[in-house]
Amino acid sequence: MNANGRFSARVTELVAENRIRTAIEEGKFDNLAGSGLPLSDIDEPYDPDWWVKKWIRREQVGQILAERHGREWSWSR
Repeated sequence: MNANGRFSARVTELVAENRIRTAIEEGKFDNLAGSGLPLSDIDEPYDPDWWVKKWIRREQVGQILAERHGREWSWSR
């Protein structure tokens, strides 16, 4: 612990690594949804708004806007 009463970054990292290793050994990461499937958009350039764009597509916000405002609305990648 340092003077502020907090653990160092290295101690935190070691604890996290040990917990992950234990979870792997216990099989807690087996059979996760999407396991073995490629990551979507992995080859796309970085976009700081990626999360809001995915939310808009997933929640179909574009359709809601179109219905409310009476016009077509689409969100391109």
